[in-house]
This record gives sequence, C-alpha cells and structure tokens, in this order.
Amino acid sequence: TDFEYGICGFQCGFLDDRIHHTRILENVLSFVGKMGTKRANSDVKNHEKSKKAKILDFSAHPKRKIAIQFFYLGWEHDGLVQQPNTKNTVEHHLMEALLKTKIVEDWLKCDFSRCGRTDKGVSAFRQTAAFVARSTYPTDPNVFWDDSTPEDVRNSYKSKEEELPYIKMLNGVLPKSIRVFAWAPVGQNFNARFDCNRRTYKYSFPKAGLNLEKMREAAQLLIGEHDFSNFCQIDMNEKRLEQSYTRKVYDVTVEQVSTHSENVLQEIARGNEEPSLVSDLLNLSKYPSRPHYTLSSDTPLCLFDCGYKTEDVEWKIHEPTMKSTVSGLQKTWATYQTRSRMMENMIGELTQMTSSSWDSEEDVTRGLHEFVQDRPIPTSYCKFEKRQMCESLEVKKRKMLVKKEEKEKMNGN
Repeated sequence: TDFEYGICGFQCGFLDDRIHHTRILENVLSFVGKMGTKRANSDVKNHEKSKKAKILDFSAHPKRKIAIQFFYLGWEHDGLVQQPNTKNTVEHHLMEALLKTKIVEDWLKCDFSRCGRTDKGVSAFRQTAAFVARSTYPTDPNVFWDDSTPEDVRNSYKSKEEELPYIKMLNGVLPKSIRVFAWAPVGQNFNARFDCNRRTYKYSFPKAGLNLEKMREAAQLLIGEHDFSNFCQIDMNEKRLEQSYTRKVYDVTVEQVSTHSENVLQEIARGNEEPSLVSDLLNLSKYPSRPHYTLSSDTPLCLFDCGYKTEDVEWKIHEPTMKSTVSGLQKTWATYQTRSRMMENMIGELTQMTSSSWDSEEDVTRGLHEFVQDRPIPTSYCKFEKRQMCESLEVKKRKMLVKKEEKEKMNGN
C-alpha cells in the first residue's frame, strides 16, 4: 500500500507490514528531523552573523541637521503625530523608516520637529520635518561630529564623494501613501515649526449648486489678523485652552477647478446665511462663544505648502526617485478617477430614472453637501443667531482651573 507523508516534499512508499512500516517511518522522521535541526542551527548562526554585521557605530560617523519635504494621503492614516493607541500615524511610519535605514540612531535624540500638525484624515503635500541625521560627507561645513568621537576616528574617516541618498533610502521602506521628495541641509538650530513663515491650505469639495460668489465674498472677510476661536472645536485640554487662537490670514481664494471649508462658508454658499456671518463670528463681543455647528469633513483638507526663508532652506531632489514618485501618484490618481467616473455614470442614470420625484436642485445634490458638512442635512434650517452656544474659551479655562485645584487638594490629603 502506498503511503504519502507530505513533509519536506518526501513521498515514501511503505509495505503492508505494520512493524516494518513503523520503523521505516521512524527512520524517515529521524532523518528529516536531523536535517531540520542542522538547517535550523545553520539559519540561527547565519541570522546571528547577519545581526552582528548590521550593527552600526553611530559615533564613528559624522552628523548633520537636515529637513525633508514629504506628502501623505491623510485618509490612509490616523493623523500625523504619534499616538499611544495606534501605529498607523505618519510620524510612526517615518520613525520606523529612519531607524530601519539607520539615518538616525535614536528617535528621542535626533532633535525631531515637524511644521504643521494635521488631524486624522487630513492630507499634506509639502509637509516638512527636520532632524539630525547620519552623514557620510564630513567635508561639508554643515556636518559635525559627536563630542565623544575620538580625534583619530574623525581623521581616519573615509569621506564619500556624495551625501547619503536620504530620499531614496526612506522611500524604499515607507508606505506608498507617504513619499519624501526633497531634502535640504539646514543649520543646527533650525526648527521645522518655528522657522516656518507661512502655511498654505487647500480644501477641495464638490460645487453641488453652491453660490461661489457669496462664498468668495464671505472668504474675503477671513483675511487679516483675527481670533478664530469661534471657528474651532476646542477640547477640554490644558494645552488647547492655553494656546492662542489668533492667526493672520494673508489671502483666500475660491476657484472652480473642474466641471464636476468651512461649514460656515458652505451654509453661506447654500443661501442659508449671509456673508456677514463671518464678520459676526470673528467679533467676540457679538459671539463670545461658538454657536453649535459641526466642522466640515477632514478628507478634502490638505496642508499644501510650508514656507521658509530661502537663505534657511535650499531643497535638493533626486531625479530618478522623483520620476518614480510621480508615476506612483499617477497610478493612485487614475485608480480613484476611474472609480469616480464609474460612480458618476451610475448616479447620472439613477437620477434620470427618478427625475420626476426630485423636489429641488439641493435634493439632487444632497449627498454632496452631506459629504462636505460631515452630517445629514436637516429638513429645516436653524440660523446661527438662534442656535445654542458652546461654552466660551474663558468658561472652559475656569472649569479646567477648578478641576486642577481639586486634584491638587486630593493629592495633598
């Protein structure tokens, strides 16, 4: 009787003698086990050698402060900044990439800074981060050594003709939704956040019958230096309560970019509010706190650019990597565009099939409005001036202070 034993690809034929059958099977298993043991021991030794070979003495290499420009697709991640409850943040992936490529030795000791924080779902294009990186080019004036590195190590270091290919190295291990496309040597005191002198945001949304002229009129009222606390959802967090909400807006434009913001601007564009609502909300004597309204969807928002003085940052790119980055982004764009076109055709057909039952233009575009406003559209609209008010920033600060004092008393007792 033939007997198949599917281990290690062996096919063994056995006689019908059970004792002989058992002994042969034992011998085969013993032989296979010995082979596996030898192979396992060999793999362990090779792995140990490999691990030893990968150890890098960072003190034997020079360092430099660099800045990188990168983009990420926000809907693929749980925000930019690292969080204790998820590993799917942009910074976590970036940290893993920097450590894996041995560009940095220790995340906590590389003087990391980022330009603008973005929440879950929000994308960025020219997002900027800075950190101290390993270098192979000690003759560059911006490159330095650790104080602990002996003089003979510095003098005997074999300098490379070119710097490490930071962009290529990082993109080789980062997810496709995160791509580095430029780097720059910067001074040791450079900070990606505090040295930034401007940020540009873009918010893309379906037109859906909105009155763009009214939206433009309202958007112009945002220009200038204002306290934007009535446009924010302020959590009961000490840092959030103590920070300033005064910002200076230099320009706002509303453009139709295809034939196909703020919730406040949406309501104005839908005709539910007047453009003067923006001025009213910026006037804290008229609106000392924010009326109840939901903030717009985060998916259409993109931190598009972070600006710096030209003397502080001179960006460098790697042409082959840039070409592959563009190609990869085109594939992603084509995927979404194709799906979008399919759904647009379906929507068109379904709308025509029920054309007699639509009450108004807004009824036809309801889903588009609900996407931007991130909530169902109510059957009846309540004006901002008649809405209940959220707690003001001052009230929240007082509550936080009381909570803090109670906690100190409990700890004292």
